[in-house]
Amino acid sequence: MGNKHCFIYTRDKDIFTEIEKSDVAEQYFTYLSNEPDKLESYASQNGSDAVLLFEKATDKWTLVYAKGSGIIIQRTARRRADTASRSGMQIKSGERIGVKAPLDVLSSSNIGDLNKSVQNKYLQHQDLRGIE
Repeated sequence: MGNKHCFIYTRDKDIFTEIEKSDVAEQYFTYLSNEPDKLESYASQNGSDAVLLFEKATDKWTLVYAKGSGIIIQRTARRRADTASRSGMQIKSGERIGVKAPLDVLSSSNIGDLNKSVQNKYLQHQDLRGIE
């Protein structure tokens, strides 16, 4: 499985860690290619809050939130995944994979643009120039 890497996010550790079990990781990639709508359920069954997949052949990151994950978990997992897509992730061999690779989010999140900026979307804009 040298060309495919699977990382899970758990809120307790607040980082993505690579999956040790190759059969579980292979199942994630099988669902990704054949039945992507089942990825969210499979992630929640395995006790992870989000899953980040990287395939060297396509040089692309794929993020999936576990079914029933809350908005805070989704926001923090998305920020960690954005960081991975910019600077990559170091695997056990010492190699850094996925540097500047695009990130594709398969789950339908309800966070919108919150991962970029809360204040622009949800806080009232105040014009501080005064009255003209």
